[in-house]
Amino acid sequence: MNDSPAQPVRIEAAGTEDNPHAHLDPVVAAEIGWGNEVVRDWHITDPHFGYWDLTLARPFHVDRLRAAFRFPGTVGLSVVASRPGGQRASMSLGDTRNFVGITAPLPDGWPDADADIALAAS
Repeated sequence: MNDSPAQPVRIEAAGTEDNPHAHLDPVVAAEIGWGNEVVRDWHITDPHFGYWDLTLARPFHVDRLRAAFRFPGTVGLSVVASRPGGQRASMSLGDTRNFVGITAPLPDGWPDADADIALAAS
């Protein structure tokens, strides 16, 4: 995927009924194009709510995502701090309205603390 497209690709606010994560698939494709890998493909993590998740092998390319995409207000990027019981710190790019998210490891040197990360290019 082009690192600096003339116009950022607009991410839709939702997927489709048949493919709830369709709107985030371009983000996954970009990450793969930038050298990331899918560790676990789309799967339902909570059958009650229908929460979908995909796991990447390496941290998000945050600056490239900001340059390549324009995200709706319902999609956010955050750090989820480690938790007791062995949960490691991670990054989550998620659609909070539709319960769809992409999980990636926290980059080296980033604080292990809950935090929101701006997706809009500054």
